[in-house]
Amino acid sequence: MSFTAFLIMLLCALVVIVASLWFIRHQLQLNKIREEKVKAGEARFLEERQKRIDSIRVLISVAGTDEVNWIEASIRIKHLLDQLSEDLSEHEDISAFYIVAEKTQHIPTHEQWGNLPKSAKMKFRLEMDGYETEYAEHLLRAKTSLMAYDFK
Repeated sequence: MSFTAFLIMLLCALVVIVASLWFIRHQLQLNKIREEKVKAGEARFLEERQKRIDSIRVLISVAGTDEVNWIEASIRIKHLLDQLSEDLSEHEDISAFYIVAEKTQHIPTHEQWGNLPKSAKMKFRLEMDGYETEYAEHLLRAKTSLMAYDFK
């Protein structure tokens, strides 16, 4: 092998090494960016989770008052628990929110409520009042239990 051929092979090897080093460095930078995105996503997830937990705590504190009746609180709390992937429907006390939400799921809300005739609204209000009376004690226990519940 001639000296010129050796230098050409050496130069080619150096080019391959430099290209490989650049590629490895580039991949490491991409991995670092991906890792930062994953950490940011996890932080955002935890922040959103905490917002839902805080919303549950606020709802619990005003549930059964003039601000929020038990029916509305139950529906909202169940929805927030579902978003948190917390299934407390089997919990002895907290299940009250699930029971009340399930029993009232057929009742129209928001715009649909506004479009109902007075007689239908009265019928549904009586039904809701009946559920609030029937489950009053269970809902109070659920309120206490959920306030003490540890969302880990």
